[in-house]
Amino acid sequence: MLKKILLGAGIIQCCFYNTMGQKSGERPVYTSEWGHLFREKGNNKDLLGIFSTEAPVYLLDSTQTQYKVQVSNGDIGFIDRQPLQKTMRGKKSPGEPAQYFYRGSQGFQCPHFYVQVSELRVRKAPTTESIPVRRAALNEMICIDYVPLYQDGWVYIGDHFHENPEYIQMKYLGSELTYEKVLKDYLAVKGKNKEKELTQVGRLREIAWIEDKNLQQALQFWKESNTGVENSKIDIDFELLLADQFKKKPETKIYEKKLKALNLHFIWKETALFDGKITDAQMKKLEMQKVKDIPNMPECGWEPQYFYKTPNIITAFEEFKGKISGSIYKMLFTDGEVLVLGNERMDSNYEEKNFVTHFGDLLSARWISSPHEYHIQNGDAGLLIFTFKDGKLFSYECMYYC
Repeated sequence: MLKKILLGAGIIQCCFYNTMGQKSGERPVYTSEWGHLFREKGNNKDLLGIFSTEAPVYLLDSTQTQYKVQVSNGDIGFIDRQPLQKTMRGKKSPGEPAQYFYRGSQGFQCPHFYVQVSELRVRKAPTTESIPVRRAALNEMICIDYVPLYQDGWVYIGDHFHENPEYIQMKYLGSELTYEKVLKDYLAVKGKNKEKELTQVGRLREIAWIEDKNLQQALQFWKESNTGVENSKIDIDFELLLADQFKKKPETKIYEKKLKALNLHFIWKETALFDGKITDAQMKKLEMQKVKDIPNMPECGWEPQYFYKTPNIITAFEEFKGKISGSIYKMLFTDGEVLVLGNERMDSNYEEKNFVTHFGDLLSARWISSPHEYHIQNGDAGLLIFTFKDGKLFSYECMYYC
């Protein structure tokens, strides 16, 4: 068994892995040509899978004609010998099969497919017993470098060096879904096959929310198809209300004037805190703790110089021409915190439907996710983010972006 494999002018140290995936942080080498992963040495008929050009592989052993490798999803097998590279150059080799490694209409994207089902569980390891780490959205683009050719095979979709591993099953991936295509499929089965009708109209609703167009049509179709069907997760009349509000969004100047008139501010411990005008004296009076920085703050956009915080509030400060002022960067509504917009006092009991009714024409939404997240545009580069859990206000956050 080889302990070192000569690769060009360099020497690669090899180690052994299990089939649950790579070790965190390990550095792979990269294939120079696409090819097949064979289950047994010298048996080029028993296929495990197929890998793309510049697929990351981990060398385990070598023969005169083959390498024994582990591929990204943890499968171990044999590949025909070829030049291996220490770096990726974004190339593909001749004949790479597009049915496995679609690279977009221009042919230069990463090999990718799209999620075909709603809220697909993404797992920490390639097994259905593994912990779910998130849910992939319908039509989410997934870059892949290896396709298992056996039933229920898994593909690796996490970060490059497996520090945050993620896996899904290949059977849930396919070509990109368009609203027009799903609408055609839905109308073809409507009134003929209830199971297929509900599947297609569910896709139709989700794509409409993601694209933020054709929304009212899709929601109306969903309501028609689901008449008499119990679905506690979806309040379709509420969604139709929100879609109707979206249609009323005013022009930019009117939008900005309306937002300014709402006089956004915060109330905590009976003290009113106005954006941009929050002072050090107020923070000290409220006994908030001063800290140098906040972990996981975005690196681009607004970068305040220092902060005050409580368990539920982060106030971000900056200094300009000798004047120090602050803004509420983040607020959780669990201890009497209040956000005021116009005549609406919003605390932890404030209902989502009231928010949509009063401010729907200012909103955009990330609806196909839980909890629900609403955005209000704040100037050219700002965003006010409101999150609702179980129909009640949970958090507020402001963000500035590049």
